[in-house]
Amino acid sequence: MTYTSLIVVKEGNKNHIKIYYSHEGIIRFKTNVYVKDKDQFSKDRDFKKSNAVSPSTFQVDKEKIEDIKGKLDAEIKDFEKEHLQKPTKAQLMSLINSYKAQTQRTYTYVSDYLTEYNLSFEKKDDNQKSLYSSFCSALFQFFTYKNRNYFFKEIDKRFIQEFIDYLLFKKPKISDVTKIDGEPVHQLNDDEPIKFDPRFGMNNNTLLKRLDTFKSFLLWVGREKKIKLDYTTITKAIKDVTSQHNISEYDNIQFAFKRMDEVRKLAEKQFEDLIKDDRYEELRNGEIKFRGVSRDILIRAKDFFLISILTGNRLSDLKAIKKHHVILGKQTAKKTKNQFLLNSNESAIQLLEKHNFSLKMPDTKYNKCIKVFMKQFYHDYLNQKDNTVIQIERRGKHEQIEMVEYYTLASSHSGRRSFATIAYNESDKTKRAIMQFTGHTSEQEFDKYIQLEPEQDKEDMALLMTL
Repeated sequence: MTYTSLIVVKEGNKNHIKIYYSHEGIIRFKTNVYVKDKDQFSKDRDFKKSNAVSPSTFQVDKEKIEDIKGKLDAEIKDFEKEHLQKPTKAQLMSLINSYKAQTQRTYTYVSDYLTEYNLSFEKKDDNQKSLYSSFCSALFQFFTYKNRNYFFKEIDKRFIQEFIDYLLFKKPKISDVTKIDGEPVHQLNDDEPIKFDPRFGMNNNTLLKRLDTFKSFLLWVGREKKIKLDYTTITKAIKDVTSQHNISEYDNIQFAFKRMDEVRKLAEKQFEDLIKDDRYEELRNGEIKFRGVSRDILIRAKDFFLISILTGNRLSDLKAIKKHHVILGKQTAKKTKNQFLLNSNESAIQLLEKHNFSLKMPDTKYNKCIKVFMKQFYHDYLNQKDNTVIQIERRGKHEQIEMVEYYTLASSHSGRRSFATIAYNESDKTKRAIMQFTGHTSEQEFDKYIQLEPEQDKEDMALLMTL
C-alpha cells in the first residue's frame, strides 16, 4: 500500500517532481528531479524517460525517487500499524527526523551541508575562504549541470569520474555575477595542437586543490554532522580516477624579477609619470569585455606590488600591514598564524604612507591591474616586446602549449617570488635567514619560490663542458 504520491510543482522555468503526503497538513518532499512537461507527467501518471530533463541519468533518478518514496511509505505504514491511524504532518516530520538520527543521516543530500560548510570558514583569511567557496560553488554547479542532487551514499567511483570530467572540461568560469552560456569547444584531438576553451574547465593543479577540499568536506560532515559514509572507499576512488587520467601536479614558469636593478626601474618616477589610463579584460557571458581603469588606481597597484617585492608579503598580509607592524619590524601571517620579520626600511615606509597603508581594491582587480601596468612598463617604458616563454596547461592527459610574453604571468604572488629570488641571488644570506621574512618553515617549500635561470645555466654549462 502506498501513502504518498508523485506530483509536479512548477518552480520558475523548471518542473520539479515532489512526493506528496496529506493528513492534517500537506507536505511536499523534494526529489531534485525534473521533467520537461508537467501536463505530460499527469497523463503518464509516472516518471517516464521520454519526459526526463536528463535522459542519461533517468534510471538513477527514478531509483532515487522510488527509494525516497519507499522509505516514507514504510515509516507511515509502521506508524499506522502501531497507532491505527496515519501520522499527521507534524508526526511524520518527527518520524523523519528520528529516522535520520538513527541512521546517521546516510540519505541526506550533499547540498544540505555545503552552505554551512562554506560559512564555517568565514573568519579565515581571504585565500582560505576563496579555496572553500570555490569548491562549494563548483559542486553546486555540478549538481545544476546534472540537473539533480545527490545523497552521500551515492558518492562512488562513477560520481568521482563525472565530477572530475566536469571540472576539467565543462565547468563554466564565472566572472563577477554573470554566467557563461553555450557549450565548451575544446580541441583535444592528438593529431592537432591541443587547445582548451578558456571559458570552461580548470587545469590539473586547480582540480587537485578542489579534490583536497572535497575530502576535507567529507571528513567535516562525518565528524560534525554524523553523516555515515565510507571515507576510505571514496578517497580510493579519487586516487584511482586521478591515476587513470594522469592527473598530477605540474610546474610552470611563473613571473619573478631576478635582479634588484629591474625592480628599481619599475620604481622610477619617469615610469610613474608615463603611466596612463588603460583597460583590462574581463570574461562576461562567455565573451571578452574590457573595463577601464584609471591612472591613479594603476599607480596604487604598482606601488603595492613594489611593497610586496620589498617585504616578501603574501597578498593577505600585504593588505594587513599597519603602522605598528612597521615600528615592530614584525607581522603575523594571516595564513599560518606564524610571526615573520618585516622589512621596514625607508623605501617600504614611503610607499605605504603614500597610500595611507591601504590597497583599497579587490584581489581580482589588483591582479588585473598588475598585468596592465606591467604591460606599460615593458612595452612603453622599456620598449621590450619579445621576451616570450613557453606556458603549459595540463588537463588530465591533455597538454596545451603556448608562447606568451613573460610579463603576462605576473600576479599578486610575483612580488613574494621576486623577494625570495632576489634575496637568494644577490645577498649573502642563507636560506634560513631569508625564510625569517617569507615565513616559510621548510627549505623545500622555500625552494619553490626561487626563480632560477635555466637558459643562462644551459649557456654557462655549454661554455664549460666543451673540448
